[in-house]
Amino acid sequence: MTMEDVTNFIDNKIEQNQNEIIISFYEARVKMNLSEEETKILLYLCKTRLEKFGYKIYLTGQKFLHNNIKKIVQPNELLIAIKFNK
Repeated sequence: MTMEDVTNFIDNKIEQNQNEIIISFYEARVKMNLSEEETKILLYLCKTRLEKFGYKIYLTGQKFLHNNIKKIVQPNELLIAIKFNK
């Protein structure tokens, strides 16, 4: 997976919903056919890029508050990115 692949992946996700981005286990491991190590790299690169765009990142099992609702990143979700306006 190249940086261009990651950029295209993130751009498509932002195009679908710019306020909340979810990367699921199914997307990474099944649809993209990534190994466990490749999935870790994908998540690291996505996390880094999305943080630069002003997103707050939450990973599997993390709890967070969004719109006054307590949420938790479910086991089938590897990453949730929430856009916060400054």
